[in-house]
Amino acid sequence: MSSSANLLTTPPGSLGAQRAERGAAMRSGVFMGRPAAAAGAAELPAPSHERSQLGVIWDKFVLHRPAAVSLAVMAAILLACIVLPWVLPWGANEFDYDLLTAAPPSASHPLGTDKLGRDVLARLASAGRISLLIGFAVALLSATAGAVVGTIQGYFGGAVDSRIGWIVNILMTIPSLPLLIALSSVATSEGSRAGDLLRAVPVQWRIIAIMSLLGWMAISRVVRSQVIALRKREFVEASIALGATHRRVMAVHILPNTVSVLAVFTTLAVSAAIMGESTLSFLGLGVSLPTATWGNMLLDARDVFTAVEYWWLTWIPAVMILVTVLCVNFIGDGLRDAFDPNTRR
Repeated sequence: MSSSANLLTTPPGSLGAQRAERGAAMRSGVFMGRPAAAAGAAELPAPSHERSQLGVIWDKFVLHRPAAVSLAVMAAILLACIVLPWVLPWGANEFDYDLLTAAPPSASHPLGTDKLGRDVLARLASAGRISLLIGFAVALLSATAGAVVGTIQGYFGGAVDSRIGWIVNILMTIPSLPLLIALSSVATSEGSRAGDLLRAVPVQWRIIAIMSLLGWMAISRVVRSQVIALRKREFVEASIALGATHRRVMAVHILPNTVSVLAVFTTLAVSAAIMGESTLSFLGLGVSLPTATWGNMLLDARDVFTAVEYWWLTWIPAVMILVTVLCVNFIGDGLRDAFDPNTRR
């Protein structure tokens, strides 16, 4: 039936009449004063631009306000620790011979000087390099070892899980502090071959090695529990049925699904390592003076008199440790929410 017949048999003003008029106009090539092709193209919905997986993760991370702020603060701390030792007029171990005593913050020394006349800001930035190096190195090494061991345990199960679990349980009973005390005693002993070998390794790397060797077990147990749950999922069984190797299944299909839990425990390991280094340095078992760390900067500020009268020697490094640990913990919370597909903010 023609379009004119449709218009005659359809009541004017009705929905059917409007559709018939529009169809006739489109077939004639003109619609509302514009070419029909342009009119039809204008009414098509705009193509949707889907975000990539990394983009979605970043959007969810930014929505976690404490984590986003903590990331900015942590970036500023890292940048300051890297740049300030190169631009400050005072070195970390350089004395101000006009003072040679603890002086409060001033124009020449923005954070004051310590009891030997050394600039606190320069020492704080230099100390941050070592403290953050220990924290991040221990966290990365512990997370890597824990993820590998936990994935192997959970994936293969059976005898492999039992034997590795037995070793993990034994290592978890070894306390790190007595071991560090023993190694410190060996390193300071004269005339022993073991002491000579230990003294050849910088003390910060000795701390990193010991903390990493004794810090991966908790991460491995958490990853193992996640892998056991993922091992029975359909996509893993489908990959195995299609002929994927065990290494590919663990690396491509299982381990990425543990990132949300792994990120949280890695950031907690950073905080634990920074606090552990500070404790050891405060006890005199860590990095020795005159090399500065945030922990041994508190070594001379243990008494109440110093904390009250020379507050900048106590509270400034303590606040730096506190802010860094809080930022790392908040970043861990944000990463957990960002990588968790069940989280909606």
